Order: sequence, then structure tokens, then C-alpha cells
Amino acid sequence: MVPVLDGRVYRTAFLPALLALFLAAFALQDRPTPGRSLLPADSFSGDRAFGTQRDEDPGSLQGLAADFRDRTPGSAGDAALADFVAAELAAPWSEERQPTYTIERTTTENGLETVIATKPAASGRRIVVLANRDSPGKAELSATAVLLELGRVFKSRDLDKTLVLVSTTGARTGFEGTREWARKEAGGPVDGVIVLGDMASNQLDKPWVVSWTGTPSSAALGLERTVQAAVRRETRAEPGGPRAAAQWVRRALPVTLSEQGAVGAEGLPAVLISASGELGPTADATVYRKRIRAFGRSAVLAVGALDTVGRRDTPAFENAPDGIVTLRNVMADWSVRLLVGALLLPVMLAALDAFFRARRRRVPIAPWIGWLVVAAVPLPVAWLWLRALAATGLVDAPAGLLDPRRWPAGTSGIVAVVSAVVVAGLAWFGARALARAIGSRPSAEAIPEGRRGRGAPGVDGLAVATAMWLCGLVALAWVRNPYAAGLLVPAAHLWLFAATGWRGWKAVVALLLGLLVPVLAVVHLSLALELGPLNVAWAMAIAAMTGSGVGTMLLFAGLLAALAAVVRVLLARRRLGPADGGGDKQFATRGPLSYAGPGSLGGTESALRR
Repeated sequence: MVPVLDGRVYRTAFLPALLALFLAAFALQDRPTPGRSLLPADSFSGDRAFGTQRDEDPGSLQGLAADFRDRTPGSAGDAALADFVAAELAAPWSEERQPTYTIERTTTENGLETVIATKPAASGRRIVVLANRDSPGKAELSATAVLLELGRVFKSRDLDKTLVLVSTTGARTGFEGTREWARKEAGGPVDGVIVLGDMASNQLDKPWVVSWTGTPSSAALGLERTVQAAVRRETRAEPGGPRAAAQWVRRALPVTLSEQGAVGAEGLPAVLISASGELGPTADATVYRKRIRAFGRSAVLAVGALDTVGRRDTPAFENAPDGIVTLRNVMADWSVRLLVGALLLPVMLAALDAFFRARRRRVPIAPWIGWLVVAAVPLPVAWLWLRALAATGLVDAPAGLLDPRRWPAGTSGIVAVVSAVVVAGLAWFGARALARAIGSRPSAEAIPEGRRGRGAPGVDGLAVATAMWLCGLVALAWVRNPYAAGLLVPAAHLWLFAATGWRGWKAVVALLLGLLVPVLAVVHLSLALELGPLNVAWAMAIAAMTGSGVGTMLLFAGLLAALAAVVRVLLARRRLGPADGGGDKQFATRGPLSYAGPGSLGGTESALRR
């Protein structure tokens, strides 16, 4: 086998990584200082928000549960509840006063109504409190009860910033109302969106403040810390938060099943307050007066704190850092990008060097790039097939990604997934036949006469093509999402060695270790979302049907193609003997001890004639 990897190029390229590590260590920043509220928390009445089982006060949690038993999105009960919310927010806080809120009502294409109450202020910057009316149980209905109580509190209290209270529906169908509202507000002067979730149940699961956006970007740390401080003050307990490794995984694989993700996907800073964490409560969760009192007061403090942050004409936390919180410091996004890029630099330079030297030796590479493309075809084709089924209405799909347990697969879903697997297989066979037709094998003229039929040039070409494929894959991942590229760092390095010379147990270990980090990341995400293997598969199908996760899907497709290529190289090299290029020689380094004779210094007969 032709040596394809220059050890000096690879080792030298690690020098910038040392500098990047030094810069990242000294670029750690302090966490943003949370805002402090000037409003009294006791202005929120827990008794009025919760109500009593006997009296069932109108507008309280108990009263809403009794008066509006059917809250299915688009139903008559949902429309009646929307009317009640609009009337409650439109009413003045006393008979002598004018209405405080301006009420606007919008309707989605599917007839789901959103109620928007706006209280203007001197500043055009907006603080938004959002609650979903669609709730199978009392615990989630507590969000609407708290929203109504917040409306009463702020009717008689002045704020410097505009306050917007939003009542949406459609949580069972992928937060349709929330997504529609967020699309219209995208790019607007919004300082923060506080999404109210489970505000009353005793099903306590941390973190109580959830900030995942469903995109590679993070929510504003200043907003998150401000809401955390408000919750900590009223609950007298730590609201919880993910560790640095968990933050890295959630940024690399941007998946969230809670409502703030539907808002954050449109670029608006949003956090969720929920006593039961990201996944929410069960339908039969028990509600408690003390719980709604503590979390309702937290919401009051959070709104008051956001009102004091920044100036009237500038965004709140404008200069606050965004990134990974570790050791009570913030590792900014730019330093993560710099560090990951520096760690990937040796792979990219070594792969490029191997490519140019292989081309000088006339090793066929382009056909093997086509082979890798064919290997990556099935996953994108399956994604497009599911997306087409949902777009044409052949399969019912939600408005966006949601908990797969809230959208059972049913017969049509199972048929759609099976058909996607079949279509992916047919696409692979078709792409393979097309690649053969246009020449996916190295031509006989491209193989040196003395080595035809021995298989080594094919191994060399596939090894170099795999190295180039990994180079392109990590480069694109790094540009789009450096956290996802960080998961590929071990695979990029180890698979480069496995493809270009390692054999036996050493190559197998390298192959498995390269898979370890991505697999652990997927397992961690599945455990965090409490999804089993079948639910994970159905969640991936839902993501495809709703058009979500394109970048993650392409990343996994490229990674699976690279894995298949490395396995093929190892199997082919195992069949070759040392004389055919199956040896362990890998690095081609030049130096005083590596010159073999006069020809190395130009003293050949051809050179002397010149």
C-alpha cells in the first residue's frame, strides 16, 4: 500500500491547538448578573390563582377546570376558554379606570385561536409571558390560571417596558399556536419570553427553568439566570441546571420537546418555568396551592427583573456572553469554535496532504467519493419521503417536533416508517447501479501495470477518499455547529489512522472508540427525554415529517457513510498481504535517515542528463 499519511504534517498541526487551548482557558468570562425585581412578590395571590374546591372561583385553577372540561385544540370548549381569557384581560382593574390591555385575537390555518393582550409602556422593548390553554390535566392548566393572575397584578402596576400576555393552544399538535405567534414576532424587540408550564403539581423534576432552544444556539444566559434567581428566591431551593457535558450534548444535538423550543426556534429568547421540568407532568398529577403560589410569585419577580435590565431602547443583556457554563464561568461560543477547529486542523491538513500525494501517484479517488455518496443516500431519502408523505396529507403529522408519546404512531405512522425504510433501500440500490454505470471502479489504465489485480490501489483510493470525506464532514459540521463537530473529533482522528494503515485489533479499537462519543451523546439525550428505542425511532420520523433536524440528519448520514468506508478498508486490507499493501506502514516522513540512495538527491541517470 502506498503510504498516504505524512506524520510530520499531522503532528505539526497540533501546535495551533495548544494556542487555542491557552486562549480558551484565559477567555472564560463571568456569568451574567441576573436582574433584580423592584416589585413585591406578594402582589401575586396564590389563593385567587388556585381557588377552592368548594367555591371554584371563576378564573382560578379550580374554576377553569370545572367550567372548561374539554380543552381540545379547536374545540368549542377551547374557543370558550379563549373568550374567557380575553374578557378577563380586557376588563379594567376598577370601575373608574380604562382597560389596561389592548386585546388582539389571531387564528391559525387550522382554526386555533391565540389571544394577545398588550400593555404599552414608554419603552418599545417587550416582555412576553406565554401560556398554553391546551392541557389534559389540571397541572398544565395552572399556566393559564397564573397568566390570568399576572394579568390582574400588572393591570395596576406600571412597567418601563411593554408587557405582552399570550394565551395559545395546540400543545398536543406540536405547539401550533405558539409557533405561529413566534413566527410573527421573530426579529421583534423582545427582551425575553417566559413560557409558563406546570405551575402547580407536586411532580418535581429539575431543572425548573428550561432554556433549550431546539437550535444550535443557546438562550440568553442573562434571561436564564434572571428567571432562575426569581425561582430560587420564592421556592427557597436550587432550580437545578445541566452540567457542562450535558449542555454540550444539547447544543450538538438540538432537540427539545417543551414549548420554549418552539419560541426559541424563531430566534426569540425564551425560557420555560415548570415544576415538573422539561417533560411536564402526567395528566393525573396532583396540584397544590403552595406550589402555584411559589411559582406564580417567581413569575412576578422574573417580569419585574426583566423590566429593570438594560435601557429602554437597547436589548436586555446585550453584551452578556453566550456559551457553556462550567465552573461558574462561561466558555463563550467563539472560544468553543476556535478550540474545536484547532483540534480538527491536523485531520484536515493530513487528509489534504494525502490527497495531493495520492493524485501524484495516479491513485483513483473520485470513484470512491461516489461510493461514499451512495452509502450516505438512504437516510436523506427516507427523510424526504416522510416529509413528502406529511406535506401531501397522506400521513397526519404535528405542526412541529413534540413528545412522541403525545402523538402515537398508529397504523398510518407504522406504514409510513416501513415505507420509508423500503424507499431508502431502493434508493441505495438505484444509486449504486447509477454509480456503476458512470464508473465507480478505478479503471484499468489508472492502476500501474505491475499491480493490476492485486487490490492495493483500490484500498489506497478508498482510504484517501475516506480521509477526504471525514475532512469535508467535520469542516461543514464545524461551520454550522461547532458543538456537533466536537462530537466528531475522536472519530475524525481515529478513523483517519484506521483507514490509512492500522490493522487488526488496533484498527477495530480505533473504529469503536470513534463511535463512542456520538453514541454516548445519543444515549444521554434519550435518557434526558426519557425515550426508549422505539420512541426514539418514532421521534426521528416525526422530526422528518415536520421538516426538523435537517442538519443533524445529514451529519448522521455522513458519519454512517464514513463508518461503512472504514469497515470496507479494514476488510480489504485484511485480505491483502504485506506485499500487496496490507502492512502497517503508514507514515511517509522525509529526513536524513530516510534517503535510500543517490536517487533521492537527484543523482539519477535521468537527472544527470538534464
